Amino acid sequence: MEGVIWKGSPNHYNGRNGYQVTHITLHIMVGYLAGTDATFANPSSQASAHYGVGAIGEIHQYVDEANGSYSDANYESNNSCISIEHEGGMAQGAVCTQECIDASARLCADIARRYGWDHLWHDGLNGNVWLHREIPGTDHAGCPDLAPNGLPCQQVIDKANAILQGNTTQEGTNMAELLIIDDSDNGTVWYWNNLIGRRRLGNTDQMHIYEAAGVRSIHSSSAANWMAVCDQQTMRGSEAGSGIVNDINMTTAAQAAAIEALSQSMGADPEQIAQAVQQAVRDKLDSLEITITATDGTGQ
Repeated sequence: MEGVIWKGSPNHYNGRNGYQVTHITLHIMVGYLAGTDATFANPSSQASAHYGVGAIGEIHQYVDEANGSYSDANYESNNSCISIEHEGGMAQGAVCTQECIDASARLCADIARRYGWDHLWHDGLNGNVWLHREIPGTDHAGCPDLAPNGLPCQQVIDKANAILQGNTTQEGTNMAELLIIDDSDNGTVWYWNNLIGRRRLGNTDQMHIYEAAGVRSIHSSSAANWMAVCDQQTMRGSEAGSGIVNDINMTTAAQAAAIEALSQSMGADPEQIAQAVQQAVRDKLDSLEITITATDGTGQ
Protein backbone atom coordinates (compact mmCIF):
# COMPACT_ATOMS: atom_id res chain seq x y z
CA MET A 1 0.00 0.00 0.00
CA GLU A 2 1.41 3.37 -1.01
CA GLY A 3 2.45 5.69 1.80
CA VAL A 4 3.24 3.03 4.41
CA ILE A 5 6.43 3.87 6.33
CA TRP A 6 8.66 0.92 7.16
CA LYS A 7 9.93 0.98 10.76
CA GLY A 8 10.81 -2.65 11.38
CA SER A 9 10.84 -4.71 14.55
CA PRO A 10 13.06 -7.62 15.62
CA ASN A 11 10.08 -9.13 17.43
CA HIS A 12 8.43 -11.61 15.09
CA TYR A 13 8.38 -15.21 13.90
CA ASN A 14 10.37 -16.14 10.82
CA GLY A 15 7.57 -17.13 8.50
CA ARG A 16 4.15 -18.26 9.70
CA ASN A 17 4.88 -21.72 11.04
CA GLY A 18 2.59 -23.48 8.62
CA TYR A 19 -0.40 -21.13 9.05
CA GLN A 20 -2.11 -19.01 6.42
CA VAL A 21 -3.46 -15.47 6.88
CA THR A 22 -7.15 -15.73 7.74
CA HIS A 23 -7.98 -12.50 9.55
CA ILE A 24 -7.07 -8.98 10.64
CA THR A 25 -6.67 -8.35 14.36
CA LEU A 26 -7.52 -4.83 15.53
CA HIS A 27 -5.69 -3.31 18.53
CA ILE A 28 -5.56 0.00 20.41
CA MET A 29 -2.19 1.33 21.57
CA VAL A 30 -3.33 2.96 24.81
CA GLY A 31 -0.77 5.55 23.87
CA TYR A 32 0.90 7.31 20.97
CA LEU A 33 2.42 6.08 17.72
CA ALA A 34 5.90 7.28 18.69
CA GLY A 35 5.77 5.21 21.87
CA THR A 36 4.63 2.17 19.91
CA ASP A 37 7.53 2.67 17.48
CA ALA A 38 9.97 2.62 20.40
CA THR A 39 8.38 -0.39 22.10
CA PHE A 40 8.35 -2.51 18.96
CA ALA A 41 11.96 -1.55 18.16
CA ASN A 42 13.10 -2.85 21.57
CA PRO A 43 13.97 -6.59 21.47
CA SER A 44 13.32 -6.99 25.18
CA SER A 45 9.67 -5.95 24.80
CA GLN A 46 8.91 -9.08 22.77
CA ALA A 47 5.95 -7.19 21.33
CA SER A 48 5.05 -6.13 17.81
CA ALA A 49 2.29 -5.77 15.24
CA HIS A 50 2.37 -5.69 11.50
CA TYR A 51 1.10 -2.09 11.32
CA GLY A 52 0.45 0.96 13.49
CA VAL A 53 -1.83 3.83 12.52
CA GLY A 54 -1.32 7.31 13.98
CA ALA A 55 -3.55 10.26 14.81
CA ILE A 56 -3.01 12.08 11.52
CA GLY A 57 -3.44 8.94 9.46
CA GLU A 58 0.21 7.94 9.05
CA ILE A 59 0.80 4.18 8.78
CA HIS A 60 3.96 2.50 10.09
CA GLN A 61 4.90 -1.10 9.33
CA TYR A 62 6.91 -3.15 11.81
CA VAL A 63 6.68 -6.75 10.57
CA ASP A 64 6.60 -8.11 7.04
CA GLU A 65 3.29 -9.81 6.27
CA ALA A 66 5.21 -12.99 5.41
CA ASN A 67 6.01 -13.29 9.14
CA GLY A 68 3.82 -13.71 12.19
CA SER A 69 3.86 -10.88 14.73
CA TYR A 70 4.02 -10.98 18.53
CA SER A 71 0.68 -9.26 18.88
CA ASP A 72 -2.27 -11.35 20.01
CA ALA A 73 -0.91 -13.36 22.97
CA ASN A 74 -2.02 -16.45 21.04
CA TYR A 75 0.34 -18.53 18.91
CA GLU A 76 -2.24 -19.54 16.31
CA SER A 77 -3.63 -16.03 15.92
CA ASN A 78 -0.15 -14.48 15.84
CA ASN A 79 0.67 -16.68 12.87
CA SER A 80 -2.62 -16.30 11.00
CA CYS A 81 -3.37 -12.59 11.41
CA ILE A 82 -2.39 -9.21 10.05
CA SER A 83 -2.29 -7.12 13.22
CA ILE A 84 -3.02 -3.39 13.28
CA GLU A 85 -2.41 -1.08 16.24
CA HIS A 86 -4.19 2.30 16.48
CA GLU A 87 -3.19 5.43 18.37
CA GLY A 88 -5.61 6.22 21.19
CA GLY A 89 -7.23 4.43 24.08
CA MET A 90 -6.59 6.99 26.85
CA ALA A 91 -9.15 9.00 28.79
CA GLN A 92 -6.64 11.84 29.09
CA GLY A 93 -4.10 11.88 26.29
CA ALA A 94 -4.08 9.82 23.12
CA VAL A 95 -7.45 9.55 21.38
CA CYS A 96 -8.51 7.62 18.31
CA THR A 97 -9.10 10.28 15.65
CA GLN A 98 -11.19 10.19 12.50
CA GLU A 99 -7.99 10.39 10.47
CA CYS A 100 -6.74 7.24 12.20
CA ILE A 101 -10.05 5.47 11.53
CA ASP A 102 -10.05 6.45 7.86
CA ALA A 103 -6.43 5.36 7.34
CA SER A 104 -7.14 2.05 9.05
CA ALA A 105 -10.11 1.48 6.75
CA ARG A 106 -7.91 2.06 3.71
CA LEU A 107 -5.31 -0.32 5.09
CA CYS A 108 -7.91 -2.99 5.89
CA ALA A 109 -9.38 -2.70 2.40
CA ASP A 110 -5.91 -3.03 0.88
CA ILE A 111 -5.23 -6.15 2.97
CA ALA A 112 -8.59 -7.64 2.00
CA ARG A 113 -7.89 -7.14 -1.70
CA ARG A 114 -4.48 -8.75 -1.48
CA TYR A 115 -5.82 -11.85 0.31
CA GLY A 116 -8.84 -12.22 -1.94
CA TRP A 117 -11.53 -11.22 0.58
CA ASP A 118 -14.46 -9.46 -1.07
CA HIS A 119 -15.71 -8.04 2.22
CA LEU A 120 -14.76 -7.75 5.89
CA TRP A 121 -16.90 -8.74 8.85
CA HIS A 122 -16.61 -9.24 12.59
CA ASP A 123 -18.36 -12.17 14.26
CA GLY A 124 -16.30 -13.07 17.28
CA LEU A 125 -13.58 -15.39 16.00
CA ASN A 126 -15.71 -16.52 13.05
CA GLY A 127 -15.22 -13.43 10.86
CA ASN A 128 -12.13 -12.18 9.09
CA VAL A 129 -11.78 -9.26 11.51
CA TRP A 130 -10.95 -10.15 15.12
CA LEU A 131 -10.82 -7.91 18.19
CA HIS A 132 -7.82 -8.46 20.45
CA ARG A 133 -9.92 -8.70 23.62
CA GLU A 134 -11.81 -11.71 22.21
CA ILE A 135 -8.75 -13.85 21.49
CA PRO A 136 -7.99 -16.61 24.03
CA GLY A 137 -4.87 -15.88 26.04
CA THR A 138 -5.05 -12.10 26.05
CA ASP A 139 -5.41 -10.02 29.21
CA HIS A 140 -6.26 -6.84 27.26
CA ALA A 141 -9.93 -6.71 28.14
CA GLY A 142 -10.56 -3.29 26.59
CA CYS A 143 -8.61 -3.72 23.35
CA PRO A 144 -9.43 -2.21 20.93
CA ASP A 145 -12.94 -0.83 21.32
CA LEU A 146 -13.77 -0.85 25.04
CA ALA A 147 -10.87 1.34 26.14
CA PRO A 148 -11.51 5.06 26.72
CA ASN A 149 -11.32 6.78 23.32
CA GLY A 150 -11.00 3.35 21.78
CA LEU A 151 -11.34 2.24 18.19
CA PRO A 152 -14.87 2.22 16.67
CA CYS A 153 -14.30 -1.10 14.97
CA GLN A 154 -17.54 -1.31 13.03
CA GLN A 155 -16.89 2.09 11.52
CA VAL A 156 -13.50 0.88 10.28
CA ILE A 157 -15.10 -2.25 8.83
CA ASP A 158 -17.92 -0.32 7.17
CA LYS A 159 -15.54 2.20 5.62
CA ALA A 160 -13.24 -0.57 4.40
CA ASN A 161 -16.17 -2.37 2.80
CA ALA A 162 -17.27 0.86 1.13
CA ILE A 163 -13.79 1.15 -0.39
CA LEU A 164 -13.92 -2.48 -1.53
CA GLN A 165 -17.29 -1.81 -3.17
CA GLY A 166 -15.97 1.30 -4.92
CA ASN A 167 -18.10 3.81 -2.98
CA THR A 168 -15.15 6.04 -2.11
CA THR A 169 -11.95 7.18 -3.75
CA GLN A 170 -8.80 5.08 -3.42
CA GLU A 171 -7.59 7.52 -0.79
CA GLY A 172 -10.75 6.77 1.20
CA THR A 173 -12.18 10.29 0.99
CA ASN A 174 -15.91 10.39 0.39
CA MET A 175 -16.29 13.47 -1.78
CA ALA A 176 -19.69 14.21 -0.24
CA GLU A 177 -18.34 14.14 3.31
CA LEU A 178 -18.73 17.34 5.27
CA LEU A 179 -16.36 18.56 7.94
CA ILE A 180 -17.17 20.81 10.86
CA ILE A 181 -14.71 22.79 12.93
CA ASP A 182 -16.31 23.63 16.25
CA ASP A 183 -14.22 26.44 17.72
CA SER A 184 -16.22 26.26 20.93
CA ASP A 185 -14.00 28.66 22.84
CA ASN A 186 -15.00 31.38 20.40
CA GLY A 187 -18.52 30.07 19.85
CA THR A 188 -18.01 29.73 16.11
CA VAL A 189 -18.82 26.83 13.81
CA TRP A 190 -16.99 26.53 10.50
CA TYR A 191 -18.16 24.38 7.62
CA TRP A 192 -15.87 22.83 5.03
CA ASN A 193 -16.31 20.71 1.96
CA ASN A 194 -14.44 20.39 -1.30
CA LEU A 195 -16.79 22.60 -3.28
CA ILE A 196 -17.30 25.75 -1.31
CA GLY A 197 -14.39 25.77 1.12
CA ARG A 198 -14.65 27.43 4.52
CA ARG A 199 -17.89 29.12 5.60
CA ARG A 200 -19.14 30.41 8.94
CA LEU A 201 -22.51 28.86 9.82
CA GLY A 202 -23.23 30.49 13.15
CA ASN A 203 -22.88 30.14 16.89
CA THR A 204 -23.89 26.66 18.07
CA ASP A 205 -22.28 23.70 19.76
CA GLN A 206 -24.99 21.24 18.75
CA MET A 207 -22.80 19.23 16.43
CA HIS A 208 -25.23 16.30 16.37
CA ILE A 209 -27.56 18.24 14.07
CA TYR A 210 -25.26 17.38 11.19
CA GLU A 211 -25.44 13.61 11.70
CA ALA A 212 -28.20 13.33 9.10
CA ALA A 213 -25.73 14.57 6.50
CA GLY A 214 -22.96 12.16 7.48
CA VAL A 215 -20.90 14.91 9.03
CA ARG A 216 -17.86 14.17 11.13
CA SER A 217 -16.93 16.82 13.65
CA ILE A 218 -13.50 18.00 14.70
CA HIS A 219 -13.26 20.11 17.83
CA SER A 220 -10.40 22.50 17.48
CA SER A 221 -9.52 26.15 17.83
CA SER A 222 -6.08 25.57 16.33
CA ALA A 223 -5.32 27.23 13.02
CA ALA A 224 -2.72 24.54 12.36
CA ASN A 225 -5.29 21.79 12.87
CA TRP A 226 -7.72 23.65 10.62
CA MET A 227 -5.15 23.79 7.83
CA ALA A 228 -4.36 20.10 8.29
CA VAL A 229 -8.04 19.28 7.83
CA CYS A 230 -8.21 21.40 4.69
CA ASP A 231 -5.06 19.80 3.30
CA GLN A 232 -6.46 16.31 3.80
CA GLN A 233 -9.58 17.25 1.85
CA THR A 234 -7.66 18.63 -1.15
CA MET A 235 -8.18 16.58 -4.30
CA ARG A 236 -5.09 14.84 -5.56
CA GLY A 237 -3.31 14.26 -8.84
CA SER A 238 -4.74 13.62 -12.28
CA GLU A 239 -8.19 12.74 -10.93
CA ALA A 240 -8.83 16.33 -9.87
CA GLY A 241 -10.85 17.20 -12.99
CA SER A 242 -13.22 14.25 -12.73
CA GLY A 243 -13.21 14.69 -8.96
CA ILE A 244 -14.74 18.14 -9.36
CA VAL A 245 -17.65 16.69 -11.32
CA ASN A 246 -18.12 13.90 -8.77
CA ASP A 247 -17.97 16.51 -6.04
CA ILE A 248 -20.84 18.45 -7.58
CA ASN A 249 -23.02 15.37 -7.85
CA MET A 250 -22.23 13.76 -4.51
CA THR A 251 -22.32 16.85 -2.33
CA THR A 252 -25.90 17.85 -3.17
CA ALA A 253 -27.72 15.41 -0.89
CA ALA A 254 -25.39 15.98 2.04
CA GLN A 255 -25.72 19.75 1.73
CA ALA A 256 -29.51 19.52 1.62
CA ALA A 257 -29.62 17.41 4.77
CA ALA A 258 -27.22 19.75 6.56
CA ILE A 259 -29.23 22.81 5.55
CA GLU A 260 -32.49 21.29 6.78
CA ALA A 261 -31.01 20.10 10.07
CA LEU A 262 -29.24 23.39 10.67
CA SER A 263 -32.29 25.51 9.96
CA GLN A 264 -34.47 23.44 12.28
CA SER A 265 -31.93 23.70 15.08
CA MET A 266 -31.28 27.43 14.75
CA GLY A 267 -34.80 28.52 13.86
CA ALA A 268 -33.34 30.07 10.72
CA ASP A 269 -34.99 30.46 7.35
CA PRO A 270 -33.95 27.37 5.33
CA GLU A 271 -34.55 29.26 2.08
CA GLN A 272 -32.05 31.93 3.11
CA ILE A 273 -29.44 29.31 4.05
CA ALA A 274 -30.05 27.41 0.82
CA GLN A 275 -29.59 30.56 -1.24
CA ALA A 276 -26.32 31.31 0.54
CA VAL A 277 -25.00 27.82 -0.18
CA GLN A 278 -26.18 27.99 -3.79
CA GLN A 279 -24.39 31.29 -4.32
CA ALA A 280 -21.21 29.92 -2.76
CA VAL A 281 -21.34 26.92 -5.10
CA ARG A 282 -21.90 29.18 -8.12
CA ASP A 283 -18.96 31.34 -7.11
CA LYS A 284 -16.77 28.27 -6.83
CA LEU A 285 -17.91 26.83 -10.15
CA ASP A 286 -17.34 30.16 -11.90
CA SER A 287 -13.73 30.06 -10.75
CA LEU A 288 -13.03 26.51 -11.99
CA GLU A 289 -10.83 25.85 -15.00
CA ILE A 290 -10.77 22.27 -16.28
CA THR A 291 -8.26 21.34 -18.98
CA ILE A 292 -8.76 18.14 -21.01
CA THR A 293 -5.72 16.85 -22.91
CA ALA A 294 -6.10 14.22 -25.62
CA THR A 295 -3.64 11.33 -25.75
CA ASP A 296 -2.53 9.06 -28.60
CA GLY A 297 -3.73 5.94 -26.79
CA THR A 298 -0.28 4.99 -25.55
CA GLY A 299 -0.42 7.07 -22.41
CA GLN A 300 1.92 9.69 -23.92
